[in-house]
Amino acid sequence: RLLSETTSLLVSHEVMGEEKEESPNSNSKLLSLIRDSLLPQYEHILMAPDPVPVYALKLLVALTEQSPASVRFVEENHLVPVIFQVILEHQDSILGNTMQSVIALLNNLVANKSTNMMLLYEEGLAHHVCNLLIETVALYLEADDKSSTKTANALLLSLLDILHCMLMYTANIVRLTLQAQKAGTGGDTQAAEDLLLINKPLTDLISLLIQLLPSEDVEIFQNASQCLSLLVQLYGGNGQESLSPENMVSFAEVLKSKKDPRELKLLLKIIKRLVS
Repeated sequence: RLLSETTSLLVSHEVMGEEKEESPNSNSKLLSLIRDSLLPQYEHILMAPDPVPVYALKLLVALTEQSPASVRFVEENHLVPVIFQVILEHQDSILGNTMQSVIALLNNLVANKSTNMMLLYEEGLAHHVCNLLIETVALYLEADDKSSTKTANALLLSLLDILHCMLMYTANIVRLTLQAQKAGTGGDTQAAEDLLLINKPLTDLISLLIQLLPSEDVEIFQNASQCLSLLVQLYGGNGQESLSPENMVSFAEVLKSKKDPRELKLLLKIIKRLVS
């Protein structure tokens, strides 16, 4: 815990120092020390009994947040499968500290432009995100006391961010492939098709996202509607259940409550896509 907290402070201090052009070498020395001495042992640390994994994860979260280059260290030390193993081992306490930290780490990884996304997909990213979202939405909608509502809310926003990054990554590859085909320069259709297939389990979230639209939390509405828009652009409606009476009530509710023309336009585009 002490090592994790001290190093997290050092990393953020060094990054700020670098921005002010102070001590240019100390940050790289610190990162080298973590990379060479600490991360090679991380597999055992993350699999240790509680509360060791949560402190180890907090350090990784700070590292990947403050120094994007450290994402490479995670990949080089083969920690991606271990991260998903931690998720499996702690999925019974989804609002616990370990799960909050591992989801924050996953968020940093998928948001980083240099991350090897296919590595994450091969380890079951789509499957894990789907399961985590299903559980978190259930907790968010059922939460009674304020503390669990706050935690479920923060976790849900993190997971929606992860989902958005995944869908944006897929949409960009599909768009580039279609552009290459139109221009007659070929384009790797196989890669785009494979990615669409890998992400297909995410279509199970369409109804869930529709249920989140009437949320009073503006951020949750915005994130859910953006993810839903990308999902229906990529996959259309997921069978008849997307237009179930329950989902139509959600759409009716949110269309009545929204005044912003851009938000209404986005919602109507989603409905049009589902209907067609």
